[in-house]
Amino acid sequence: MRLATWLFMSCISLYSSVRAAENVVGEDKNTKLQISIYNNGLALVKEQRAVGLQQGVNDIAFSGVASQIKPETVLLFASGIKVLEQNYDYDLLTANNLVDKSVGKKVKTVTVNPQNGENIFDSAEIVSAAYGQPLLKFSYGIEAHFPGRLVFEKLPENLRSEPTLIAKIDSGETAVKNISLAYLTAGIGWKTDYVAKIVSADKLHLQGWVTINNESGADYKEAAVQLIAGDVNLVANAPVGRPMMLLAKSNRAAGAYEADESAAVSESFGNYHLYNLPRKTDIKDKQTKQISLLEKQDVAYRKEARLLSPLYFNNHAVAEFKQIHPDMIYVLQNTEASRLGLPLPSGMIRFYENDKDGNMQFIGENSLTHLAKGEEARLKLGSSFNLFVSGKIVKISKLSENRAEDDTSCVTVNTDYAYDAEVTFHNADTHTQEVVFEQNLDSEAKVENESLKGSFKDADSYVWKVTIPKEGKQTLTFRVVSPQKTRRCR
Repeated sequence: MRLATWLFMSCISLYSSVRAAENVVGEDKNTKLQISIYNNGLALVKEQRAVGLQQGVNDIAFSGVASQIKPETVLLFASGIKVLEQNYDYDLLTANNLVDKSVGKKVKTVTVNPQNGENIFDSAEIVSAAYGQPLLKFSYGIEAHFPGRLVFEKLPENLRSEPTLIAKIDSGETAVKNISLAYLTAGIGWKTDYVAKIVSADKLHLQGWVTINNESGADYKEAAVQLIAGDVNLVANAPVGRPMMLLAKSNRAAGAYEADESAAVSESFGNYHLYNLPRKTDIKDKQTKQISLLEKQDVAYRKEARLLSPLYFNNHAVAEFKQIHPDMIYVLQNTEASRLGLPLPSGMIRFYENDKDGNMQFIGENSLTHLAKGEEARLKLGSSFNLFVSGKIVKISKLSENRAEDDTSCVTVNTDYAYDAEVTFHNADTHTQEVVFEQNLDSEAKVENESLKGSFKDADSYVWKVTIPKEGKQTLTFRVVSPQKTRRCR
């Protein structure tokens, strides 16, 4: 461990002296930085760096690029230049790499005289370096576990302290130019989380947060951030074209960053939706960052207790169910009338409400899918504690039967059955409650003799809205007439 630590400190100072003459353009030369982050852990990084160029061919090192960069997606461009060659150096300067790259070379060795503390210098050849453990050949023999330090006279080729993009650029003039650098990198993702605070029976406060997780291996300082909602198609082991095509689009949208200092600016393009965050921000490597996306007061909502009936009307009918609690659904209309009316990216939404003593309590969560303007969100937060429903088919009657024979000695039997059902709704709450009761039916079934009037939701389901008095009950009775067809052959 002492050897590795000393080696690393030595190679850093050696690196500085060797690279001093190279034209390295670091992040401090950034004049503009934008990041477009996608849903699938992919980001498009767009930079402008001020680069001093000599007329003719220049070797330029762009340091500080992401370690998870996709080199095949790199774009370098500026007026008056031509990019002749570009390479990505990712073999980083570490103590182990320094030893590995020096196999076959001679190094100085240093040990300490235990009697007087003086350094004892010698030289040896590194003959092997498995797992960073050098095997040294001295004049007197081979040392497998050398107890001293190694001193390297020069740095091996292609070792750098951070990931670096090397470009050979032909410039038509001697000048400082803003060179645009764009590339895709893995390791950056984002997600949305919402907090809904219930403030009354029909109003809530909604706050949205964007969480950005950066594992790309680079820091991004004063970056303008764009979030792309929608899945970009990726082909295994192939360049990604679509995000690079969006480069010009996102650059044109950069002006939106200046438009609003309090909320994200959004726009649609193709099958995607783009959110421009209102302020520039720093995103450090190995950092999870939260940024406010929206904050809306007094958003309209409604609660709906809903139960999908377990009863099934045929010869193999489910005849009875007991004490089922309806689902509690919170319904949001994404409209301006409800004080929303803006595209909402998918994410987790958590609901909070004060109890009778004014203490805030967590009441449930659900996933919100991408919600377009004008769309409705229906979010189940659990079951209604104070409501329960029981039901049964009390009678099955055969109304009619017709037989039809064909030339294959088979008989088709058409039978109409009537099913009389009774469903009882119980309310233990001190307030009147409503339950939406939905019954699945065959497409040819009919509903008759309803004690409460319902309606078809669609061709296969019938819905009643049942009002139950406080601490009371309500009973729904109805008949379902359903034809059934069977084929019998001798």
